[in-house]
Order: sequence, then structure tokens, then C-alpha cells
Amino acid sequence: MCLKLYIDRLEQFSVHCGATVIRNSLAGEVLGRVEGRRIVLRSGLSLEQQVLTLAHELTHLIAHCGLSPRLNRTVCEYEAEAVERWVGAELKVPPYAEEELDVASLTDDLLAGSVVRVRWAARTLVSAARDGAAAAAEQRRLQA
Repeated sequence: MCLKLYIDRLEQFSVHCGATVIRNSLAGEVLGRVEGRRIVLRSGLSLEQQVLTLAHELTHLIAHCGLSPRLNRTVCEYEAEAVERWVGAELKVPPYAEEELDVASLTDDLLAGSVVRVRWAARTLVSAARDGAAAAAEQRRLQA
């Protein structure tokens, strides 16, 4: 497992999408957030938490920002959590490392439009982590 490499590649993908990643203190239990074209990760996260939080926040960036009409926040969070879990299982990142990846169970309770966004975002982010930003950008372009 090359967590640091995954983090670096996801950050490169973020830049490719026009967003920077910074680390800073965040209020309460918040691990990350999207602020315009910037992803903020809580300072001091473990490598595992960084990979999963980046996947979660990048989902918001690539699948939710700029949608018209805007999606309900609960739907957005549900989708981002499904992508986070999918990416964690594919990349073998704890606590999802031991889970068998069952795409159907990850998307069982989602509406059809959410399933499409979750699958597209998860495949794009797994590609970014494994193969780098250019490969993910091509994946993103082909699936859009």
C-alpha cells in the first residue's frame, strides 16, 4: 500500500481540476471541506485519513460543484461517503481495506442519478490515485 503516493496523485489530480489542497485547523469533527476551488484538510490527519478525506472532498469538487440545479446537501454527502468507501476498498485503505468491494451494496439506497455520479467519481479517483492525474483526466473526459 503506497498511501503517500496516492495522496500525491490525488493532490495532483486536484490541481488538474483547478483546485489546490491545503492543510489547516478545522472546527469540530470536520476532517475536510471544499472552499471554492480549494480543498482544506484538517492538519494532523493520518495518511489513511488523508486518502479517504481527499476522495470524499474531491467527489464534491468533481461531481457536485457547479451543478444546476444544486443537489440537496444530504444527497451530496451520501454520494461522497459512498465514493470514499469505494475508493478505500479499491485501494485497500483501512478501515475499508478488508471489505469485499460490492458496488451494488454501496449504491443500493441511492437514486439512479446518484449511482451514475458515484460510479463515475469513484472510477475517476481510483484512476488518479493509481495512474496519476493525466490518466484520471482522460477517464473523467471519457465518462463525462
